[in-house]
Amino acid sequence: MTYAGSVLFASGTKTRMQDIKDTAEGKESRIIQKKYDSSVAHYLTPYSRQWNNPVIRFFTLKVQWQVDTSMLSSVAEIAMHPAYQQIIGMGPIAIPLILSELKRKSGHWYWALKSIAGEDPVMPEHRGNLKKMAEAWLKWGKEQGYV
Repeated sequence: MTYAGSVLFASGTKTRMQDIKDTAEGKESRIIQKKYDSSVAHYLTPYSRQWNNPVIRFFTLKVQWQVDTSMLSSVAEIAMHPAYQQIIGMGPIAIPLILSELKRKSGHWYWALKSIAGEDPVMPEHRGNLKKMAEAWLKWGKEQGYV
């Protein structure tokens, strides 16, 4: 099988990938086609080009960080993980991505936000209250034009 020139070689015949896409019917076939397209893009796009995309880089690091720290309870250990530190190293470009994650689901993003932004909009009496902390950062993000 080869993907060069969008030609699929199977059983000695040539079939264009577009022909295969046109024959997909039903929900299961669309899911399979989507997974197939995703894997082709993943394996045919050089990793260095993927890494240049800040969104791909952020989510790759986020997943690595979450997997590696899922069993840790120390916030300091979680925040010192190399992938988390690389997210911080992305600088302000990571702020909207972090805020979107914070909006979707609370997490240990406050250390990174404070490190990148150089400020902390959370009032002292709200420290430790994850809901209030998220609200403060999302409000800050709107005021700064990140959200």
